[in-house]
Amino acid sequence: MTPDDLIARYRSVAVNCGHRLFGHPPLTMQEQIAVMAREAEAFAQPDVYGRGALIETFETELAGLLGKEAAVFLPSGTMAQCIALRIWSERTGRNAVAFHATSHLELHEFKAYESLHNLKGILLGAADRVVTLADLQAVKEPLAAGLLELPMREIGGQLPTWEALSAQAAWLKQQGSALHLDGARLWACTEYYQRSLAEIAAVGDSVYVSFYKDIGGIAGSILAGPAWFVEQARIWIRRSGGNLFTLFPYVLAARAGLKRNASAIPTAVKSTAWLAAFLNGIEGLKTNPLQPPTNLFHLHINASPERVLAHACEWSARHKVLLLPPPRPVPEGRSYYELSIGRGIEFASPVQWQEWLTDFFRGLK
Repeated sequence: MTPDDLIARYRSVAVNCGHRLFGHPPLTMQEQIAVMAREAEAFAQPDVYGRGALIETFETELAGLLGKEAAVFLPSGTMAQCIALRIWSERTGRNAVAFHATSHLELHEFKAYESLHNLKGILLGAADRVVTLADLQAVKEPLAAGLLELPMREIGGQLPTWEALSAQAAWLKQQGSALHLDGARLWACTEYYQRSLAEIAAVGDSVYVSFYKDIGGIAGSILAGPAWFVEQARIWIRRSGGNLFTLFPYVLAARAGLKRNASAIPTAVKSTAWLAAFLNGIEGLKTNPLQPPTNLFHLHINASPERVLAHACEWSARHKVLLLPPPRPVPEGRSYYELSIGRGIEFASPVQWQEWLTDFFRGLK
């Protein structure tokens, strides 16, 4: 059976699993639509081309939550971040922007920042660690903006210390450069920093957050910053084809997801701490980072993805519990898995999860 066949089989098994260790309890399409319908009861009309009580009220709420003057809803984070960097480029008269080597802009967007916006990307630091002040100071070219991802997904949800983050923001300001925060998963940072979302976002001149990561929406994002910045963003959203006739399904799902899932994330972060510690005590396993600062980490297993998937299909089909998502691509002979902990872990006690995990990995040997 090929790796693709195994993943397809695993996804089929997953549909019949009533509970999972990672993420929030999934909703079927019908359940998601029902949740959106209940959320829609408070509004008489959908938004039209980004205007109307539904979307404007939500944007105002998110601007307040993030401590920014204004905010605008967009269909995707890819669009939001390129627009943010384009605006800072025009504002500063510079076209160089800097971000980590594993930034979504570099790895997953076919260099849209370069092809669509004529921006020059400068990669910061080593691919396996967080950005440091020294990495920024090593850039000799004047920057329009630096982009910092909080937390950094591709290295297991790692974060800089508050002091390091503040120092980087101050340095950029001294250089006349903006700081844009890639806060796709910003919701999970409050426990580590012991600060509110607004206090964290205040470090940046602009910030983006996602509504389908951690929040459980369908799609969509918010871009927030000064009022003039958001007005410019609205123009660029129109130019980019993102000012859809209506966005109400995405807005409703985002509103409902915030109510349903946002308050559970701090608890999920605490659960992640004991979970990672337990997994690191099992032979052949290692988490990155060893002590996750958020609800996200990578689990490295000393076994091939084919072996893990075959065992997982059998084990999960028997127990109706899903312990791992599909693997991420890595060199042959080992595998790693990205676990983002949410309300799903609340289904069972830590002792029960530990018993299941012990049984699962004992059977993998």
